[in-house]
Amino acid sequence: MGGMSLTAGQDFVVVTIPGVQAFIREARSTADVRAASEIVMVLAKRAAEACQSAGGELVFPSGTAGGGDGMPNRVVVLAPAGRGADIAVAAVAAVEREWDGWVRQALKLPRSAGGRPATPGVPATVWVCVPAGPGGYAEQWETARQLLDARRRIRDFAEVSLSGRALCSLSPRWPAEEPPPGLPEYERATLCAANWVKRRWRQIQKLDGFASTVSIASACYRREVLARLGDPPVRDAVAVLMESARQVMDERETRVPGLAEPAGDPGCWFARSGGPWVYQDRWQAESLARETKKDPGVIRRAVIRGADAAGDLVKLMRDRQVAAPASYLAVVVQDVDSMGKFLSGHGASRSGGRLSVAVAEHRRISGVLREVAGGQRRVLEGADVLGVPVYAGGDDLLAFVPAATALEAARACHVLIRPDLPTASTAVLFFHYHSGIQSAMAMARDLLKAAKAEVPGKHALAVGYRRRSGASEATIQPWEADGQTAAGRLGLFTVGPGYRLSPRLAADLERDDTELAGLHRRDRDLYRAELTRLVGRHLSRDRDAVAAGDTASLDQTAREVAEALAWLGDHEPSRPGEAAGARPVRAARVGVFLRQEAR
Repeated sequence: MGGMSLTAGQDFVVVTIPGVQAFIREARSTADVRAASEIVMVLAKRAAEACQSAGGELVFPSGTAGGGDGMPNRVVVLAPAGRGADIAVAAVAAVEREWDGWVRQALKLPRSAGGRPATPGVPATVWVCVPAGPGGYAEQWETARQLLDARRRIRDFAEVSLSGRALCSLSPRWPAEEPPPGLPEYERATLCAANWVKRRWRQIQKLDGFASTVSIASACYRREVLARLGDPPVRDAVAVLMESARQVMDERETRVPGLAEPAGDPGCWFARSGGPWVYQDRWQAESLARETKKDPGVIRRAVIRGADAAGDLVKLMRDRQVAAPASYLAVVVQDVDSMGKFLSGHGASRSGGRLSVAVAEHRRISGVLREVAGGQRRVLEGADVLGVPVYAGGDDLLAFVPAATALEAARACHVLIRPDLPTASTAVLFFHYHSGIQSAMAMARDLLKAAKAEVPGKHALAVGYRRRSGASEATIQPWEADGQTAAGRLGLFTVGPGYRLSPRLAADLERDDTELAGLHRRDRDLYRAELTRLVGRHLSRDRDAVAAGDTASLDQTAREVAEALAWLGDHEPSRPGEAAGARPVRAARVGVFLRQEAR
């Protein structure tokens, strides 16, 4: 009843900016991804501000337009009767004005110039307006939802005719535009107008940069080095690395937020720009010469010295029980399950409650989502996780995280989903820092979709990898079952050195699949004993653990690993063509990968 009294005689307006996932996914770097996310958030904020200025009352986002964490790409507004359509049109006009200015800035076109290059479909602002009816707010909400669903099924686009034009390298459905004048050669690219806005977003907005994949992948290693800068041999190796890198190029990376930044060099340089240079394969004279437009002979001595320093640093850190820098990082995506149904009063929260479709409740949920988003960002940017959030909306999350902390990041962000919200599903995809970011994000989204589809009731966790060679695997699990969590079980494979796990384990499990399935049906204790035997055959003590004096029993480790694989195999959903029963092979492949690369 509260919703009906609050909206008596008021129009119900929804303004939304669709196509967000595609716009974010069409990227070549982490900076592109973050820029796309920020562009959508700022456009949504402009729409919300325009609605408020025209006399509308915000429902989503609650309170004021704000921005940042928890800013949805959909704005819900209550408007005076008969004025809803005008307010929506004003919001669309504000979005278009903002976008027009960005395109002109990105391409360095004067505002006094004529028409700017077209960007069909970006932004494709959509709105609906529902007048008050006898059913009040709840009826207006449902009608608007149906209208927006119908609108999504309509393909409305202007005809585009091109002749003799190169196509955008990121979005080949659009023509490329000439790079803005004055760009250095290394910044020139074949991009359409919309992607030039994305690429030059940080310059347009005068923002700091965004950490690269290589900086994120090496963050845990660099954290350990920075903690040992007081050790003279370590500090000397870092100093040589810095001097050599600066002789080759003045490359300024963006610091991973949770990484400590010492007051002076070489620590300050190492925290901000050392990410790429800790890898010996970075020190290739010919490739660096092409990148810097320098003669290979001029930089060769610095390159040799830098490669030696990077190798020396790895050896020094290994002596201090710190593994070499990881070659992989992870993209983490999370989505609250069936949020649309929940907001429409048709789905339950994690605690079992159903939402009353009323203004006050929707505003409350909007505030809750903002709190969740803020908490997730703080967790991700903490020194323990060293993650780099791209977007935190409360019901939707996208972040890049070092391989060693990815499962902990997923777990910590999942824990923050409050009981008065629905459950959330998560996908974690590990990929090589040299790999294409576009395909990695697409694979992560596909994993999340599969997880939601394959786990009954959703609330799923998918963990997968794609090696640089193209080999890939994924395991899909319920987030929680039998008092255990999938992240905790898989986390066993990432904790500390301790032991090595041979890739032949997965091959043996696959070979013995039929026999293991039979044992699983007949005698669970015997099944676990056979799993333990197979794991033990492929387990060996890690040399770093031996050097550190680790005397943990390999037999006990084999039992723990086998128990984890048994749990994961019991809860892995069957895929088309598979018989019901235990299937630990996929989890074993993922576990072996984590053991090798999550450091």
